[in-house]
Amino acid sequence: MATILCIDDDHDTLEVRKNVLRSSGYTVLASQSGAVALEMLSSGTHVDLVLLDYLMPAMNGDQVAERLKAKFPDLPVIAVSAVRLPERMLELVDAYVQKGQEVEVLLSAIEKILSHSPTAKDEASFRGKTVLCADDEINELTARKMVLESAGFKVLTARNGKDALDVFRSTPVDAVVLDYFMPGMTGLSVAREMKNLRPDVPLVMLSGFASLPGETIGVVDTWVQKRDVEVLLRELERLIQLKTAGPSSS
Repeated sequence: MATILCIDDDHDTLEVRKNVLRSSGYTVLASQSGAVALEMLSSGTHVDLVLLDYLMPAMNGDQVAERLKAKFPDLPVIAVSAVRLPERMLELVDAYVQKGQEVEVLLSAIEKILSHSPTAKDEASFRGKTVLCADDEINELTARKMVLESAGFKVLTARNGKDALDVFRSTPVDAVVLDYFMPGMTGLSVAREMKNLRPDVPLVMLSGFASLPGETIGVVDTWVQKRDVEVLLRELERLIQLKTAGPSSS
């Protein structure tokens, strides 16, 4: 699933764009400032494409585009503006879509740019990867399965720790998502067993709390708060990519 960063100083425009893109299956980040967006990217935030407004306070879109291309030359940028763009910005961006056009025009431009971007091959590599999800709450499990499948993953499910271990032992998986609180065997107990069996398989722990007990450190690869779908997808993609790349990537 591609991650799109939307930069626009208008809050309402950002909210509409986020809803449209998320309903189309994209992970969406947003910023009302070019400077903040640049800081976000410089800190290591993964983004596959940028949607950039032109008229913004403090730093116009052409200035943002120039800095983006200087620091991240392979990052695609689509300008979205209601006014005519200066020639310099048109030279910098990968595509230009006028504000107010049909949503399909923007989505088509995004799809076209992403299909030719250097990250397209990596994105495609996540398609068909298998994730095992374990959670005793059926509604949570069903919703998680739907989200992951919509992102291109194959999903196996288990309602408790014992069943999760049985699936893990018998079926190759690329990653595991475990609920921390489960009856019989906690997610931590299951994670320990899984790491003993196949230490190379990434484990993501889910919790409704703000943090997990220190005893999980060194057992699971990362943890994510429940219902934080975007973070879960990003972490799964990151961990699977690291696993695929091998030790040389660390």
